[in-house]
Amino acid sequence: MTNRKQHIAQVALQLFGEKGFEHTPTQLIAKEAGVSEALIFKYFGSKEQLLEFIIKNGYKRIIEHNRGWLEERDSLGLIHSVIELPYKLVKEEPHFWKLQSRLTNSEVAQKQHERFLQPVPALLHRAFVKLGYAEPDKEVSLLLLLIDALWKIQAQKTDEQIQETLDFIKSKYKAQS
Repeated sequence: MTNRKQHIAQVALQLFGEKGFEHTPTQLIAKEAGVSEALIFKYFGSKEQLLEFIIKNGYKRIIEHNRGWLEERDSLGLIHSVIELPYKLVKEEPHFWKLQSRLTNSEVAQKQHERFLQPVPALLHRAFVKLGYAEPDKEVSLLLLLIDALWKIQAQKTDEQIQETLDFIKSKYKAQS
């Protein structure tokens, strides 16, 4: 990928995250990137294809950067890692996750997000079983709901005490007697 193409995608990511996809014209992207609007269409074809490129490459980058974060570890450690994941990801890629939080109706964004999280439910289920939880499926569902809410809150910066919240959630999980 060329440096100019990467630069355009990065500028578009920041603008889409700040203003929203629908409120960011390609003219503004071109101006902010210091390129012609025609070059955007040459590289990406359309504004929608630019968005798709940003989403797919964002998840690819995140997966590559976080490879191994779900490596086998003790069950409680895995659960705590999953709880910390939204904080870690949003901190590393704030523009991407802010954009992602704005794309609740985007099929491409939803599919990529589901693909990204695909291994997590089974891993959590095994962890809850090992810890002796009576209803591991319900625990997985609850934890995934919390995680989904946490990254959206953090991406929008509406909760400054996110670490306190993460620590509180982590304190709720332990081996069952």
